[in-house]
Parts: sequence; C-alpha cells; structure tokens
Amino acid sequence: MTGLGRLLAPESIAIVGVSADTGKHGRRVLANLRKVGFDGEIWGVNPKLPEIDGLEVVATLADLPAPPDVVVSAVPGPLVPSVVRQAGAVGAGVVIVFAGGFSEVGEAGRVLEDDVRAAVAESDVRVLGPNSGGVILPVAGLAASFLTCLDRPADEIRSGPVGLVTQSGGTGSYMHNLAAGRGGGLAASISTGNEADIDVADAIEALTFHEEVRAIAVVLETVRDGGRFIRAVRGARDAGKPVVVCHLGRTGHSTGMLATHTGALATDRRVLEGVCGSLGVTLVATPGELYDVAEVMARSGAVAGNRVGVVTHSGGVAILLADLAEGTHITLPEPSPEVQSELTPLIQLGTTANPLDMGAIIGGPHRFAEVVGIFSRHHDVVLAVSSAHPPAHTEQRVDALTALGEAPPIVHLWMAGDVAAAGLQRLRAAGLPATEEPRAAIAAMDGLIRFGQAGLYDEGGKRVATSGAVETLSEHAAKAWLDGLGMAAVAGDLATDRAEAIDIAADLGGPVVVKVASPDIVHKAEVGGVRVGIADPAAAGDAFDSVVAAASAAAPQARIEGARVELHVAGIEMLASGIVHPQFGPMVAVGVGGAGAEALGDVAMALAPVNTEHARRLIGSLAAGAVLDTTRFGAAADRDHLAEILVRLGGLIAERSAVEIEINPLTWSGTEWLTLDAVVRLGDSAQAGR
Repeated sequence: MTGLGRLLAPESIAIVGVSADTGKHGRRVLANLRKVGFDGEIWGVNPKLPEIDGLEVVATLADLPAPPDVVVSAVPGPLVPSVVRQAGAVGAGVVIVFAGGFSEVGEAGRVLEDDVRAAVAESDVRVLGPNSGGVILPVAGLAASFLTCLDRPADEIRSGPVGLVTQSGGTGSYMHNLAAGRGGGLAASISTGNEADIDVADAIEALTFHEEVRAIAVVLETVRDGGRFIRAVRGARDAGKPVVVCHLGRTGHSTGMLATHTGALATDRRVLEGVCGSLGVTLVATPGELYDVAEVMARSGAVAGNRVGVVTHSGGVAILLADLAEGTHITLPEPSPEVQSELTPLIQLGTTANPLDMGAIIGGPHRFAEVVGIFSRHHDVVLAVSSAHPPAHTEQRVDALTALGEAPPIVHLWMAGDVAAAGLQRLRAAGLPATEEPRAAIAAMDGLIRFGQAGLYDEGGKRVATSGAVETLSEHAAKAWLDGLGMAAVAGDLATDRAEAIDIAADLGGPVVVKVASPDIVHKAEVGGVRVGIADPAAAGDAFDSVVAAASAAAPQARIEGARVELHVAGIEMLASGIVHPQFGPMVAVGVGGAGAEALGDVAMALAPVNTEHARRLIGSLAAGAVLDTTRFGAAADRDHLAEILVRLGGLIAERSAVEIEINPLTWSGTEWLTLDAVVRLGDSAQAGR
C-alpha cells in the first residue's frame, strides 16, 4: 500500500514533536488517537524526551522499528523540510504538516514551502499541508488532527455518509461539529491546507475509493491543477459519488488571462461555475449548506429523471418552493386527472396542484404519507414537506413515511419546529435524507437530477497542444476563417485604399461601418479605428482615411492591413466564444454582447466541447435570455442555431488548436445570426492547416 492509501488506512503513526505539554499539537494528536481507538502502532519522536504518558519516544525517525505509514509533523515551520527528508529516507508514506508560516505569509514563506516541495521530489513520501488540519476517519479510529471538533466525547465522534475535503482546517472543524450536533458525523475529512504536494484532486480521488463515503463535500479556495481536478471529479461521478462544492473567495478575478471581453468576464467564480456545471457538481454558498446538501444527496438513491412532486400542507411553503425551483433542472408537472382523482379524498381545503397543498391537517394523520406515496408513484423524486403539525401526529407520520421505502427517492424537508424535533431525529436515525432548510432541499434535488443525467462533458480535461506559437488574425481574416466553418459574417470586404472602400460601400448599397483591419489591434474603437452610420460611398472613402490614420497614430507598431467595409446591421447582440483557460483547458462562453458585455457581466461558461443540450442550457441560464424572444428586429432569435454555434466553437477550441475565438457581437438580425466582430487566435497546429 502506497501514497494516500497509507494515509487513510495507516497501521503505524509517528508523531514528530510529541510533547509533554497537553496543549501542544503533538500531544493533542496522541490524546485524540487514543480517544477514538486507533489500534495501530503509535510512536513518538523527540530527542529531548524518552517517554510521554506511557508512549516510548525515540530521538529521530531513523530510530523507529519500521517505516511509519503516517508521520505527523508537529514542529515549527523551519524544521519541516528536514522532517520530510527524514521521512522519505526511512520509507514513510505521508507526512502531515500542521505548521504555518509558509507561502501564506510572503516571500520567506514561499522559499520555505519550495524547500518542502524539493524534499518531496527527492523521495517517494507525500506531504499533506502545510497548514493542514490533519485527517479524521472515525471508522478506522484515525484522528491525526489537533482540531477542536475532537474535544467532544468519543461517542460523539461518529462516521456518516459524507466525506469532506477542505482547504480550510477551521471550516472542517465546524462541519464535524455540525454533523455531530445533529446526531451524525463525517465518514472522513482531509484538510489539505497550502497543498505543497497533496491537493484537493488527490483528496477527492482518495475518498472516491473509500467505501464509507457516499458523497464528497469540498470547501474550495483555489484549484491548483484544473486537469487533475476534472479527472478526480469525473472519477467520483463514475463511482456513483456526487461532489458538492462550497467555493470561498468567489469574487476573485483571473489575472490578465486574455485581452478580450471573454478574458475580463472569466472571473474565478464564473469559470468554476462553468466547470462544475459541466461535471455535474453542485455549487453551494455556505459550509452549512454544503453539509446539508451533501448529506441529503448521500442518503438519496439514484434519480431517473427531473419530474419532482412536492407535498406540503402550507400554501406559503408551496409558493416558496416553486420560487426556489425556478431556474433549476427541476420540473413540477401538474398531476394528471387520474392522479387528481386519487388525491381528492385525501385533500382537506387544499389543492391538487404541484406543489400540492393538503390544506387542513387536524383529522386523519395518516393522510400525509398516503399523499406522498401517491406522488412517489408518479414522479422521479418527491419532496415531503412537514411543516407545523399537531405534535400528536409526529410519531405516526414518521412511521408511515419511513415505510414508504427509498424508490423513488423521497427527500424530507422538516419545517415543523422544535415541538416535532423528535420526528426529524427519527428520520435521520433511519438514514433518510432530511433537512430543515428549503434552499438546501431544492439544491440537493437539483444536484441529484443533474448527477443522474448523462455526463455533459466527456473529454477529461483535454488541453490544446501547441508549441506556444500563436497567430492573431485581423478581424477580416477572422471572419473569413469563421465563415468558412459555417458561421456567417455580415456582408463586407477588406479595402486596402480609399478607392476600394468607396467601391465596396457602393456594392453593399446601404449604410456601412468602416473598421481598421489589424491583427495587432483588438479593441478598435479605443484607437479611433471605427466609423459607423456611413450613408454614402464617398463618405466611406473619408472614413477609410480617418480610421487608418487614427489607428496608425495611436498604435504606431501595429500592422495595418487596411479597413473592413461592411453593412451596418442592428439586432440582438450576444457574445459567443471559446478559450483555452490556463487552469481548466478548453471552455466556451455565451452572454450578452456588444460594448457593454463586461459591464453587464451576464455570461455562462462550460468546459469544451459542449453538446447541443448543454449549449441550450447555457443560453437558458442567462438573466437576459428573455431578450432573445423579442420580435423588435423581426422573428424571435433562433436559440437552436445559437446553440449550434456554441457547439462549433467548443469543437474548434478543443480539437483544432485555436486558443481563442470570440464573436462579439454575434447579432441576430431578425432572420439569421451574423458575426459583426471577431477575434481569433490560432495555435500552431491550426496554422499548419490553413
């Protein structure tokens, strides 16, 4: 057994820096291991102490009787590289580093962390941390951690169905406390800290193969290797274990990735949302919601479709849940006449809609579970909402609900308050999916539906292979390249002098736009390189002279090919693009376009390639999606064709080695989608094929 297998199933643990001081990390780890019942070997390492509380202590790792599976480094930061090298020399499996003072504190800390990485590279040992909160695995009696969540009685340090990966040790401790306070626990937790070696992807992969774990919760600050993260999440999905992520630092921005609107719009938040959406990962806002959603998903069976039935006996709650379901993958189909006839005898002053409000609940406590049972026969998943009810009904209600079985899944939203708290406890004790938070219930069901669907992304972190040579096309060349691939450009042509501009404008026969053509100028308006609303051919000649002169003055080093003269077209302006993200590889984006694209920030992203279904979902997720249905410019926009364009862009980015394609605006003229402006950067393999 090697690597992370030794971390999660150790037979021996050595604590370097074990101390007689019960407040020190090393001594806390010793106490915690004994408390949770670790039955392997525990060795102490401290040159100053021969024995601590019955534990034999040796001077160095080299003095141990055998290579330890896990080394706990409870020494100050400057000593850590030496501990890692010693651990590697004796054949240890993993070193857990608690100490801080590394890259998080500045340059001196970065140098120290680089030394830890160098020590890892010199041997086969792995490192968890620095700044790690350690590993907790109740079923194995493993508590290689100093976190305060372990200060509770041993019988409250329980296992559960959720495995936790966290880059924040304190947040991990909170989630252990949250689970314990509800009478449960976590199957495992791995605190990765600074990730000098073992990262989130490694930890997800390790928990995927742990049989106690049925869902994986991740507290994420950053992804250090996008390709490995994608592969780890897909591996968890293939193993039937959903991943739920709480992303901290969601307002951060990628730094100068690209010069186009897409680059500015590709914030960390939007990129991660796109990656997670492609992989079927559920994103949540807070650690509390993370635990709620992950536990519900872990305790639910497979969901075959998106038809959800909601049963409640509160009209207000029914309205709330319908509102929360808006914009998710959940559908709330109206009951058929046949189903309504089954329901009617059980409804008292309520409605047989969906969400269903049962109305009065004074008589017949059996009725609630009977209605849930009827809905379960006609839906893919049911949300059973127990709002306030007579306490005398609780026991019978829970007995009847428990007897309904697990297929299809029934998620329990318990909004009955403290007078019925025993009912919630019984549902959880029975292993049924239950939460008190409406938003968590909806998020979990949405996640189950998406997890049950065929994967939207199947390329496994595929990256564009180029030598680094990139050719940026002028707008005219970019449009010609795209037009040849089936993405129509607005009518126009390249003029290399004033006379050609006049002739092109005359041939087009309508108001025209004149734009400088240069592979070195992306934002032409910023250098005075655009003139619009030109009504006659002679004015097009003047505009040619003007844009070329202005661009040459503002960007004297730019290569000027001339100016493109094209028809002026008004319509619905969108942005459609494909990029190679530095962390996650090929991605597509769609959003509101035009000059205000960045200001509006209404964009959705996904890993590329995308299929047609996913492309349609991206378009439908936009806040301004309703604009596509306006008939101001003619017929409503063709969403299917827009989706096809996204599919095509994703394929070009993923397979033809274009490193960036941005069409902005991609304009719906009332009859067709037209490229009004475009930036294309080709990688070396695409250049060879031109």
